[in-house]
Amino acid sequence: MSTLLRIEMIVIALLIVTIIVRSVNRKKLRIQYSFAWLIIAAALMVIALFPGVVVWLCGITGIETPSNLIYLFGILILLLISFYQTVLLSKQADRITRLTQVLSIERFYREQQEQKETVNDE
Repeated sequence: MSTLLRIEMIVIALLIVTIIVRSVNRKKLRIQYSFAWLIIAAALMVIALFPGVVVWLCGITGIETPSNLIYLFGILILLLISFYQTVLLSKQADRITRLTQVLSIERFYREQQEQKETVNDE
């Protein structure tokens, strides 16, 4: 693995950590979602500091260059994060639908109750 690639990985890992910490401090990102990104940054740092691990994994998987393996792992991790976020989005959409239905039913009953009270007052 080239020295330039290792330096780029360290810089990217440090940028990720900086962005995540700032986002959590500004309450733009919840802590539970920041862990995945911090793990990615830590993995990048480990790979950059110990390139022998990537070379060894290349030998096992049959991938010719370490950079291709790193890109493959990056794509797979981003796909997993995307799937996880899709699951969360689906759950939130269902919860919003249920909440809207409950509010509509409560509003309907409240309006019926108000109509009954106005009829009884007359």
